[in-house]
This record gives sequence, structure tokens and C-alpha cells, in this order.
Amino acid sequence: MLAAARLRGADRLAVHGFSSNTRAEVYYYRLLEFGQPLSPPARATIGAVRGRYSTRMGAALRHAAALLADEPAGQHAILLVTDGAPADIDVHDPKYLVEDAREAVAEARGAGVRTACIAVDAAADAYVRRIFGWRNYCIADDARSLPARLARMSARLAAAH
Repeated sequence: MLAAARLRGADRLAVHGFSSNTRAEVYYYRLLEFGQPLSPPARATIGAVRGRYSTRMGAALRHAAALLADEPAGQHAILLVTDGAPADIDVHDPKYLVEDAREAVAEARGAGVRTACIAVDAAADAYVRRIFGWRNYCIADDARSLPARLARMSARLAAAH
């Protein structure tokens, strides 16, 4: 698990998740906080998370970037892992939430937060490139390739510091 590997080093790491069920119900889950040990209960909490509802990515990115403002100066980065394109049941134009997420990434970068994405979605290339830029994403063809992709993308974010 990437969290275990990163916590053994000097990096501070938080693990958060999100889902949405319309604009009025965006859920943000704080699973492991910065400085918190990756204890057995924390591992169990992270392991128990299941996907649900929709993916209002822009709202989650904005919230995560705002939380980083309270962290000590240094390496501020968000590595988003997604299993699908930004979407929600109250948005009918598929481009709208892609553009919202793209704007959230631009806002984060303006605040000094690097962003990257790993998509576990073989059809993700067009939307993740649009949101994160051509060098700031990768595709994990299936969940089995996710650990290796996580390690590589995390190292890329750390090297960009």
C-alpha cells in the first residue's frame, strides 16, 4: 500500500475520498490525516471504503487544496485516484464537470498545489488529459496495476517538488 510506504519515509500523507449525489450532497471522507499513523484501525477504515454515488471531482479537488493550505510549507500535492469521469445525476452536459475539474486543478496550481491523477478506467485518456494535462496522469488498465501506478505517480509528484 502506498500509504504504508510513504509513511515510512519523511513524507506527510493523508488519504481522503469523496462522492457526490447532486451538487447539494458532496461527501468528503477523511480516512487518514496528516501525521496520523497507519494503524490497523486506519488500514481497516481505508480498506472498507467502497465506491458510491457520483464523481463531482472539482468540488473534491477544491476542498483538498484548501486543506493543504493549513499544512506546513513544502510539498503540497494531490494525487487523485478515480474510476470514472466527473459526473453527477444533476448534470446533463458531460463536459460541464470535466471543465469544472479542470478549473479546480488550475486553481490548485495557482495556490502552489501540484495535482495528478491515476484513472482506473481504460477509456479515461481524453478526460484526464483535459483536466490534469498530458504529463500529470496515467491510466491503470485494471485495479491490479494500481499499486505500481501509485508508486510511480507519487514519485513523479515528489520529484517535481
